[in-house]
Amino acid sequence: MKRVSCVLLPMLPLQILLREKPHWAGAPIAVVDDEGPSGRITHLNALAKKSRLRIGMRQTVARDLLPNLHTAVVSPEEASEVSRELITSLQTFSPRVEAIEHAGAFHIDPEGLRRLYGGYRNWATSIHRYLRARHWRNSVTVGFHRHRALAVAMTHGGVTILQSVDEEREQANKTPLREFNLAGELCENLGALGIETLGEFLVLPPGELHSRFGAQASALHDSFAEDMQLPIQPHAFDDPARISFQVDPPDEDQNRLLFAIKGALHSLLHQVRARGEAIQSLELSLHLERAPLHQEHIEPASPTLDLMLVLELIRLRLGEIHLQGAVEEVELLANTVRARAEQVALPGHQPRRDMSAAHRALDRIRAAYGEHSVTKARVREAHLPEASFLWEPIQHARLGEQNVAPPISSMIRRVYAHPKPLPPRRPKDPEAGPSLAKDQAIEHMYGPYRVSGGWWKRLVERDYYYAETDHGDLLWLFYDRPRKRWFLHGVLD
Repeated sequence: MKRVSCVLLPMLPLQILLREKPHWAGAPIAVVDDEGPSGRITHLNALAKKSRLRIGMRQTVARDLLPNLHTAVVSPEEASEVSRELITSLQTFSPRVEAIEHAGAFHIDPEGLRRLYGGYRNWATSIHRYLRARHWRNSVTVGFHRHRALAVAMTHGGVTILQSVDEEREQANKTPLREFNLAGELCENLGALGIETLGEFLVLPPGELHSRFGAQASALHDSFAEDMQLPIQPHAFDDPARISFQVDPPDEDQNRLLFAIKGALHSLLHQVRARGEAIQSLELSLHLERAPLHQEHIEPASPTLDLMLVLELIRLRLGEIHLQGAVEEVELLANTVRARAEQVALPGHQPRRDMSAAHRALDRIRAAYGEHSVTKARVREAHLPEASFLWEPIQHARLGEQNVAPPISSMIRRVYAHPKPLPPRRPKDPEAGPSLAKDQAIEHMYGPYRVSGGWWKRLVERDYYYAETDHGDLLWLFYDRPRKRWFLHGVLD
């Protein structure tokens, strides 16, 4: 018989939530369908289940039972985007991959791959390890029936290779009904009759299920019938959004190149829009005459379909580069994501600052001066002041805290990445104090403030001072005791 495989990522919305909020690990967590108090629980982790919480319970009731419960919404768009990424990943193991209604479950056709991988177990193990390396909890089952293989995957972790139809049916019949995401009332009604597993459920006569238990129970029963099994409906491969054109004769004039790129970009955006997607980033490749390939990465702050915005970013980038030869061919490759509808704010509720304008401004700076031209400081644990923060690139502007007045005594300290050595005084007496430029003199010094340590690598002993000059400048400097030298570390505004 033909084989079929099922890859299951159990509790996929919960796994997505934990990837976004890893600090919630070790606490009771629930995924809800709405942030309001009437929102119902759709997924629970093991700690929450131990506290008598159940699927379908309202958030207010759940919080009364478990005050420290963490809840969040995983939007259908977010889950759909993750599912699309998983399908693309699984297509590297088989060209026939189908996402089914059960969240986080995929059917894969393993036929023709046994010899390539050296057996079904090696093939399934490769998929399992691939997903696990990307921190997805998963199980892979190779069986004979689409839905029975899914039932086995629900109760078996890791890789399971079923050797016969009878073994598959025996293992699937042990699966509890609650694993099939049935309505809570349906599970309670079946449980009152002593029906807890799939095997006990399939014994029931199918003719009366719809009238007594509803359409959901009847559909589940029919899906396990032998004559109701459909072949895998594979997901189509997503061809990359790409366009290229020849430049004949080769040209290096940026204005003419930009005009030609505009026409190609218009066709590319039409292609992306027809797929219901938006451009997240753009790879621009310029094939040069008698020179190496030149590539540029263009990335707006948010996915867009705005032709003029993307064209403006390309213009700014081309204006800052010098090509080593004339351009023979131009290639545009769009990295896309699923387009999302913009939320419209009600009159009077718009933010005071236009964040989209801020994003456009940062896009232009990044396009003109490179990806690392827009950064922010991030504080980190370090012993020395110059190592206590680092600069990292940012993609999005954010609103700061509003209506919070800074303390009157706060000062902006401009710290040098590398302290600047000051010339020693004459006669050579380091303890006499620092020496500045010829037209500057120190009138008052405040300190010292000792920073010491580093014995595990290199001894550090610094005496920091605030020095006020006769020009009114306030300097931040220190005396390095092991090196017996004064250094200027920054200035204060």
